[in-house]
Amino acid sequence: MTTARALLTGSTPVKLEYFPIDGVAEPIRVALSIAGIPFDDVRIPFNQWPAKKPTTKHGQIPEMTLPDGTVVTDSMAMLRLVGESDADDKLYPLSDVTKPLQIEQALGLVGDLTRAWRPAIYLGMRPEKFGHPADWDGEEKDKVLKSVRETFLKNDLPMYMGFFEDLIKENGGQFLIGADLTIADLSAYTQIAYFTKGIADHVPKDCLESFEGIKTWMERVKSHPKVVAYYASKA
Repeated sequence: MTTARALLTGSTPVKLEYFPIDGVAEPIRVALSIAGIPFDDVRIPFNQWPAKKPTTKHGQIPEMTLPDGTVVTDSMAMLRLVGESDADDKLYPLSDVTKPLQIEQALGLVGDLTRAWRPAIYLGMRPEKFGHPADWDGEEKDKVLKSVRETFLKNDLPMYMGFFEDLIKENGGQFLIGADLTIADLSAYTQIAYFTKGIADHVPKDCLESFEGIKTWMERVKSHPKVVAYYASKA
């Protein structure tokens, strides 16, 4: 039987292609590093995307090319594959059937948070998808964006942060699924940390200030020795 680690290792390294941002590729990058899988971290500049897009399998990235040439196109499939390849059996432990079950539920919660936020981000990037002109701009656009994003901060963000805080407490107060860092933590961290970067207008960097459990968990993820090692290698 072919193992995940066998798929990810060979005479050539895994190639992971994505934009020069964190996005959905960042948990995969960190997981690859933690699992000790060599990989080429290919970051495609935005101005090169129109030329690159027709060469991709589904017109989108990330794409992961395995050593045998197989192209993987779904970010969550990539993340799970890398998690399963962890020789320490911690990122996506298969030795205990209850752990993957818990991880999948946590990943589902991350997906729910992402979907709740998506209209607030894509309304600004692709207004035509929401019934506005493609070139929509100016005061009206900013007013609508402000309203949508402030509503998210008031209603959705506190609800989901509460869910994640409960999950951490239920599982021992360390990481989302217990004492070990898993792909669920990596996925959740990337999405939640985004809100603190000041990237999106009307979303202040201190929007998580009142969620002490989340802040403590984020610091624990960020200070994990293998996470620290990954970012040190990129410095």
